[in-house]
Amino acid sequence: MARELAVNETEQESTTDGDNDGLLLGRRSYLQMAGAAAAAAATGAGASGVASAAVSESNYSNVVNIAEAGADTSGNQTINSVLEDHLQDNTLVKFPQGTYKLAPLSESGLNNFAMVAPNGATITPDHSGEETLIYLSNAQGVHIEGFDVEQPGSTSSRVVFKATSGTNVLKSWRLLDRQDADSEVGGAFLQCAGSDTVLTLEDIDFSKGGLGMGVWVRPTIVGDYPDVGEVPELDPAGTLNFINCNISGWDHEGLYASAHSGPVNVIGGRYGNNNIQQIRTGGPKAVVKGAEVVCDDRDQTPRDRNARGIWMKEGNEMLIEDCDIIMSDVGASSGAIVHGTEGGKMTIRNTRIQVDDDVKAVKSRSPKDWPFRAVSMDTAPSSRRLIMENVSVTGTASDDEAILIYGRDGSELRNLCVEQNGSSQNGIKINGSSNVSLLDSTINVTGQATVFNSSDVSTANVSGSDSCPAPQFDDQPVEYDGGNSGGNSGGYNNESDLSNYLEASGEGSYAFAAAGEIANGGQANLQSEDSIESQTASGSVVNGGTDSYGFEGQLNALDADDGVTVRVNGEAVNVTDFPSVSRPNVVTVSGDDGLASYEFTVDGELDVGPASAGTFNEEDNIHGATAEGAVAGGADAYSFSGSITQFRFTEGTATVLVNGQEVDPSEFGSDDGSTDDGSTDDGSADDGSTDDGSTDDGSADDGRGETGGEEDVERDPDHPHLLVINGPDNGVTNYAVAVTGDIKHTEIVGTTDSEDEVNGNKASGAVAGGIDAYLFSGSITQFNLSGSASVDLKKDYQQE
Repeated sequence: MARELAVNETEQESTTDGDNDGLLLGRRSYLQMAGAAAAAAATGAGASGVASAAVSESNYSNVVNIAEAGADTSGNQTINSVLEDHLQDNTLVKFPQGTYKLAPLSESGLNNFAMVAPNGATITPDHSGEETLIYLSNAQGVHIEGFDVEQPGSTSSRVVFKATSGTNVLKSWRLLDRQDADSEVGGAFLQCAGSDTVLTLEDIDFSKGGLGMGVWVRPTIVGDYPDVGEVPELDPAGTLNFINCNISGWDHEGLYASAHSGPVNVIGGRYGNNNIQQIRTGGPKAVVKGAEVVCDDRDQTPRDRNARGIWMKEGNEMLIEDCDIIMSDVGASSGAIVHGTEGGKMTIRNTRIQVDDDVKAVKSRSPKDWPFRAVSMDTAPSSRRLIMENVSVTGTASDDEAILIYGRDGSELRNLCVEQNGSSQNGIKINGSSNVSLLDSTINVTGQATVFNSSDVSTANVSGSDSCPAPQFDDQPVEYDGGNSGGNSGGYNNESDLSNYLEASGEGSYAFAAAGEIANGGQANLQSEDSIESQTASGSVVNGGTDSYGFEGQLNALDADDGVTVRVNGEAVNVTDFPSVSRPNVVTVSGDDGLASYEFTVDGELDVGPASAGTFNEEDNIHGATAEGAVAGGADAYSFSGSITQFRFTEGTATVLVNGQEVDPSEFGSDDGSTDDGSTDDGSADDGSTDDGSTDDGSADDGRGETGGEEDVERDPDHPHLLVINGPDNGVTNYAVAVTGDIKHTEIVGTTDSEDEVNGNKASGAVAGGIDAYLFSGSITQFNLSGSASVDLKKDYQQE
């Protein structure tokens, strides 16, 4: 009867086209980023245990050597009769090295059972006309490990693994041949039901590919699949882990796990040259971490049906982290990373993307209105925004934009580095999105740096030239500790909607500041002495108690008494690595060749800086709001509030950084403090003026002709950079810009109107079907825009 069920279920596994729903029918800062490892310590599955733990004989009442029990080890005779005698609860069946012929095997309800080949063994299938080699239903703590599996001819050696409780594992399972079965059944069919159940695939090698789908996960829906637009009824689902797997060369889809309504962790591994997508996931707090994703041979997917890299199709609180993605020979593709229309809030951080084909590096699609059918979701996501931190985009893509964001209000982009040299390639395009921030980023492209259509975007510290870190594949496994290394769903329980998690425990007071929103983390026993004010939180803990918070962006400042331990995303942090909350800015004087002596003054508080930024030695002194010191090949660091009002070198020169951004110290003002210090903007929104709702196709030519006259701009070495704001055909776009140096209008490119104003290091104005242009020195510290406009930044435009 069990085999009949397997066949019946197989008959239902046809799919719609991948561009539709694809459901089964009938059911560090930029500097930190540059040095980030491609495969970092991994996020895990939570408190359910280490799914990939080694098998211990002490965990089983019966231990059987199958060869000693009479199984043939030469591959000439099937072993089913011997194996089936030992398919019992609390039993470990060990396979010595050899070749074992196995006919289709089906079993339901096994509890605490394992079959392992400690030194490796080979399975040669005797299929008898069936497509599933092993069918396990109602599995309750089943562990299979250590087998190479043949797929001769057009046969299939698929595994069906349906877990309902306990920790279940399929590990070191390698398909030796390509699967060319006519029915496209795929390598594995999974289901994980029950909130405490864990199902892990680790070190799975499906790299020979096939006509079908590498891995497909069936959701825990009640009854049949709902019609389009209906919200499904779901049974509780467990945790799925894919650890260091290789799923490549599948002509239908690679890893299809988006329909699972429990946590999904994709940790490490290689996913390449699959049709439709390499990794398709979603659900609550889905994680893709340390994965290598590559599309460099379109011949492996001859049907050429939209070979995405990572597709976060649906769900909420999704995370892509420490991944390396290369899209060099793709054909049709929506992008290296696609944020699906059913997807809620998604974070991409510490990730490197190279695109050499004419596709997008990141595409965040306009979200659907609830209700809609997404079979991993039965409630609307609480947030739909996109968070990008420490993301690099490189390559030779052309005639497109590197990053496209539609309708994602409240999105935050910080520490991005975009460097693409293909012709007419734009940087970042944002359509129909309000309250978006773009901070501390480099955009070095041949087309427009930014295109904002019907959007409110606040920018600060965006430069126009630099090189960016490229992906690096090391083919090394990612360490997995079963969920104790932090991340979205492992090692802690962050009940806020925010990406990061901070715990303060012990005895004493603490305070911290973050780049984005702060909220109660859910595990905190916040009392009257604990408070959250915008992007700062403070409080105290006693008798070993714990307060916890969720927060967005990076941790900018931290204070804590000696008796308080602070953990961020599960890892203890050193207070001396951060500036104080009362002095959130950091100035670093980094020595070049020879001795450099300096002095500077601020209009706020001044103290020693964090140890991670520099030192404070005997030649350095602080007198109130003034500091003096010297460097010779090292770095001095100070923390301060307010602004730097004066900076001068009394001997030699050195590099000066304010909040990680290089500044020209000669551009700081005199003692009246009138000049901006170049510190990082807080990312607040713009003036909120109403945009005109117009749209732009993002191309370099917007119908008004060339920006005009740029080659004739006067040479002015004191103002080497050019900023061009190209307004919409209809309506008005307002803007404001601040720089660390000086700024002035140039009428060679644009026009000067009554609403345009320059005041010191700031300029503001409006464009309506025309162009405004400015020459400036230093770097941009703030840029706010309300409406639709193309913004082109050309750093060192006039330099030889």
